[in-house]
Amino acid sequence: MNYSLIENGVILHNIKCFNLDLSCDCGQAFRWKHVEGEGWHGVIGARSALLRQEGSDIMIKPCSKEDIPFWRYYLDLDRDYEAIENMVASDPVLGVCMEKASGIRLFNQPPFEALISFIISANNNIKRISGIIARLCELCGEKLSDGAYAFPTPEAIADLTVEQLSAIGAGYRSPYIIDTARRIADGYDLLALKDMPLFDARKELLSFKGVGLKVADCVLLFSLGHFNAFPMDVWMNRAMDELYFGGKRPDKKQLEQAINALGEYSGIVQQYIFHYARMTKLGVAKK
Repeated sequence: MNYSLIENGVILHNIKCFNLDLSCDCGQAFRWKHVEGEGWHGVIGARSALLRQEGSDIMIKPCSKEDIPFWRYYLDLDRDYEAIENMVASDPVLGVCMEKASGIRLFNQPPFEALISFIISANNNIKRISGIIARLCELCGEKLSDGAYAFPTPEAIADLTVEQLSAIGAGYRSPYIIDTARRIADGYDLLALKDMPLFDARKELLSFKGVGLKVADCVLLFSLGHFNAFPMDVWMNRAMDELYFGGKRPDKKQLEQAINALGEYSGIVQQYIFHYARMTKLGVAKK
């Protein structure tokens, strides 16, 4: 990877098929905020940084040479997105998605942070999700040198009360968040799910209170390397109905066959479909 060191930062050069705006604003991660004229500020775990894109270059501050492997993994820079996008663009059904979604890249998030975040996301919108997570970090996360707050540790969240979480807007999810944090603090190894088959890893996540199929597949896709996880929600149901089944709702077997046909990167393809569906309001008028 080509890079240049600058004052207090790094510039990564010639990053293909990467649109920072779309990637930070597509609903996969909730701690990225657009800073007008500067780029995107985000906090991953206890790492706070500003990212800015100029053409195919990505500037990261603060960042040292030693930090590059972290960003290389987080931004999924070793995956050939150009080949994936070309495959989707040439598909007679899915090709239409790429005019809206080209450049979306999946972020490899810390598993515990993703699990708590997507539990909070259930029956919620992006603005509210981001607000609850921000307040959770302020409530029990470490304050960083730039004034941002780290995502709390499992132990810190486990010590909270339902009342404290309800006060920041977590609502009925509050006991689920505490139960999950306690389970992880007691030694449950989320990273072990990376090496399991998708079905088994999903089954494990479904054993957590407050985790349904969509939340489980989001965690698997966005933090545990299961790129064939395919989260389904209202937008995705509409999109699959319209794109593959003439606007009609398929049965479970038909839907599974359509998803499996997308191959090992079906989860990445799902993000293209999801973004295209949201931007074009695909199927909304019929529902």
